[in-house]
Amino acid sequence: MTKKISTQIFTLLGLVILFYILTIIAALILQVKGVEVWRMHMATTALQNIGIFIIPAVITAHIFNPRKMMQVMQLNRIPGIWHIVLMLAIYMASMPAMNAIVTWNENWQLPEALSWMREMEEKAMIATEQMLNVSSIGQLIVVILIVGVLTGIGEEFLFRGTIQRLMSERNINIHLAIWVTALIFSAVHLQAFGFVPRMLLGAFFGYMVVWSGSLWLPILAHALNNSMATIIYYEPSLENMMWIGNETTTLTIVVSAIATMALLYVYYRWVRIKS
Repeated sequence: MTKKISTQIFTLLGLVILFYILTIIAALILQVKGVEVWRMHMATTALQNIGIFIIPAVITAHIFNPRKMMQVMQLNRIPGIWHIVLMLAIYMASMPAMNAIVTWNENWQLPEALSWMREMEEKAMIATEQMLNVSSIGQLIVVILIVGVLTGIGEEFLFRGTIQRLMSERNINIHLAIWVTALIFSAVHLQAFGFVPRMLLGAFFGYMVVWSGSLWLPILAHALNNSMATIIYYEPSLENMMWIGNETTTLTIVVSAIATMALLYVYYRWVRIKS
């Protein structure tokens, strides 16, 4: 079993590298052809999600579990309504606390030797702004479908549906598997000034799949998170709202943190009682 899992990991890594190279080539072709910047970002993001995340995960699962691919990736089960309700409640409750963590992480002061991280972050922000800078509802819908839904599917297929699963199949403690996967998930984005909130989100997605037994729940949560960020960028006035925006107080942050922990505990106990 250990040998088989190691082979799966190397197969997955090889496929990710292969499709990463192909995605770069495709992006260069689009650039040479003079495709408009926004369209190029949309196309390359879609290619990245399908080629780097979805295809390697699906191929790996299919090669090593040809008759049980949907089952091993936990795609054969739709989460019940209460799983969805609790996920939404936790996500909404956590928003002020997460916004505070985002602000704290963005203001990290790194040594001069690591100034390249800030430069990399600024370049990533410029690319993100070019992608999210839309002028119509139609463009907004396209961004939500690609950056929100497709990215949610792709990243969950790779990280929770494959990497976390393979670690848990090696009899690694499930909490360790969740947090190591969350760390990898955050690290591969190469954004130090968003590392902590992204890692916490990754852990949240990890627990969602474990507690619900369905990969569709973290996919939904991931798509919701990305779509909310897109909508808030499109409509800046939402940033001034007390709960979902950046206008938070110490009291709001404390209430948010307590409510989030309480709801996570309620969800955990409910799952334990059901099982």
